[in-house]
Amino acid sequence: MLERWNTHFSKTVEQELFGITLQLAQDPSSHNLGTTVWDASIVLAKYIEKNSRRGDFSRPKVRGRRVLELGAGMGLAGMAMALLGCEVAFTDIGAVLPLLKHNVEQNVSPAALKLKDAAWAASEVGSCRVASLDWADPSCYAAFQPPYDFILAADCVYSELAVPHLLATVLHMGGPRTQTIITNEFRSQAVHDVFMEQFGQHFTIRKVQAGKMDPNYQHPLIHIYLLKRRKQPLAGAGSEAEGAVAAAEAAEEAAEGDEAEELRAAAGSCAAAAAAAQAEAAGPAAAEGGGAADGDGEPTAAAEAGGASSEGGKPEPQTQAAARSQQQFQTRREGSMLARMLAEVKI
Repeated sequence: MLERWNTHFSKTVEQELFGITLQLAQDPSSHNLGTTVWDASIVLAKYIEKNSRRGDFSRPKVRGRRVLELGAGMGLAGMAMALLGCEVAFTDIGAVLPLLKHNVEQNVSPAALKLKDAAWAASEVGSCRVASLDWADPSCYAAFQPPYDFILAADCVYSELAVPHLLATVLHMGGPRTQTIITNEFRSQAVHDVFMEQFGQHFTIRKVQAGKMDPNYQHPLIHIYLLKRRKQPLAGAGSEAEGAVAAAEAAEEAAEGDEAEELRAAAGSCAAAAAAAQAEAAGPAAAEGGGAADGDGEPTAAAEAGGASSEGGKPEPQTQAAARSQQQFQTRREGSMLARMLAEVKI
């Protein structure tokens, strides 16, 4: 298992996928977090590749299916599905879109694949398009002609305020048979709890076990969740979701006049999150093995929500080298994110 896959400071990230070397441009000088190839997207892309020979992600099953990637950033997860023959819509907002479009055209267009000596992929790759999608603007949903067969989101759950908007978008863009795959990096217990509570009202949530992920591209802080729509939302889910969106919007409006103060507070929050993440990283086996499980032996949403004490409980014994490796990984990751968040703050 690699300690880290992207330093966030380079302008180009090379990543092998299906035997093809993709060259993803990123902007280390940008203050927009979406212009970075985050590790969660790499973990998700390699998970899709590993499971592409059989099961729900096998090439015969997914070829021609419609895929929506939310908060696509540099688009790596969506590219994995495109290389399996899916029709992929890569979505993000603002300054992210030009770089995202560049990466899609330079890596998974038929012409680009031929230049990479991947003629087989050039004939198999699905159609791709890049479009703006603001989760907080329901008026734009219809233009995407939902429902989609698959919805992807990698490292999009990093703030409590984003969760209700992401949930509303997933609900509108999906249908009863849509498979939603969300990859989160654990940074905050509070954010994790909000995600599990709000999404758990509408979806059954299954956490992918480490054995089903690429052994070289996984980390105890990065979790992949497979979501399937409930036939009926849990009691009160509709009103709670509407209330959560309203609360998030009110919080965002209140924060507009005090952005610098909010960023300073984020520094303290991320420091606390790093400590919480260490506890999470120390006990991944307890989190995956405890509580209720579904038919495949993987934890369900109830096990995740009810087993919070397992994730934050007594850590498993580990060597000093492993502990030091995880601490360095988390420290660099939090430092990179804080550097961008605090870049414009004048103290």
